[in-house]
Amino acid sequence: MQRITATIAIVASLVALVGAQTCQECQADNAVYCHNQTSYQNCMKNAAFGDIVNCPTGTVCSNSGDVCVASSQVDGTSVLDVCGTSGGNGAQCQVCATDAKFSCVSSTQFARCSSSGDLITSTVYSCDADEVCIIDSLSLFGTLCVPTCAADYVGMEATCTNSVYQPITTTAAPTTTPSADQRQQACRDAEPSSSPNYFYTRNYDDSTCNSYLYCQKSGTDNWVSIYMSCAASRPFFDVSIGSCVVSRPVSCSDTTTSTSTVAPSEVNKYF
Repeated sequence: MQRITATIAIVASLVALVGAQTCQECQADNAVYCHNQTSYQNCMKNAAFGDIVNCPTGTVCSNSGDVCVASSQVDGTSVLDVCGTSGGNGAQCQVCATDAKFSCVSSTQFARCSSSGDLITSTVYSCDADEVCIIDSLSLFGTLCVPTCAADYVGMEATCTNSVYQPITTTAAPTTTPSADQRQQACRDAEPSSSPNYFYTRNYDDSTCNSYLYCQKSGTDNWVSIYMSCAASRPFFDVSIGSCVVSRPVSCSDTTTSTSTVAPSEVNKYF
């Protein structure tokens, strides 16, 4: 009897471990961040980096060491289609059902659906604090966002398990970190008018808005510049406040330093 109990406990722990592999998070098994079913980035220190890689046709992003595997290899137990129905992201997540006006895109965010059934992700809306996005709640209660306590009471769960929606852009992330000269020039271009001794600015060559630079004055026109990346829990750098944030900010659409860099006294330095 004790052996049976121990076996059940081991199986349960393994299932829990596999179930923890979640879309749009760095996977514990293979250090990969699946953006969707067919694209991914590699992870280091629990943060995505480098190019967005597209899986070959007919394969999906998985928790396997091979990363992209054929759909026939997905068994829903040891090998998961991480952003698909066998993964942790939810079958209805980021999907516009027939005649649907909205879709949940993360556990706390949603977006409109077009008349053709496509997600309109140019604007992503957030639920209020302590609310979760539940697609079935829209037809039942007239709202996507449900207080967590109410959802728990009626036994409903968020449609998506990914904590934040991250759109896929056609421009890949830079293959390498900026060179020393590029970092120096970026600091010169972004220096605030108040001429602080140091500040943080976005890496404008990174279309994912995940990386940024620490700039510290060294002499008249030289800078000590350090390349840095936001953590997976707060993957976007918001240049307007000098901090990594959960939701992709409007400033990420800028491709030049036209957005003002804030002075150190205004910067939230805790990333």
